[in-house]
Amino acid sequence: MENDRIQDLRTFSQKVYDVVEAYLEANDCTIYACDGVYVGADLEPAILNEADAEDPDRFYPLCSLIREDGEIMEADMALVEEIAEEYFE
Repeated sequence: MENDRIQDLRTFSQKVYDVVEAYLEANDCTIYACDGVYVGADLEPAILNEADAEDPDRFYPLCSLIREDGEIMEADMALVEEIAEEYFE
């Protein structure tokens, strides 16, 4: 069972990471302050405007999930994994 939990956590983390990376690519690394990752009840992450989030505890501002290294902006996998752990404790 522990292996299943770990695999689910990794799969979910990758989904969140991919959603953030896709957002950065689509917006040429421009982050809008009101946008974030929302984790739905089905554990599917999506980009959402904060005003549209049904449950604020499931909303994570994009700016809190991004890491800047010089001119490179990317999803911060360590922060993404922290979010995933909330759902797979």
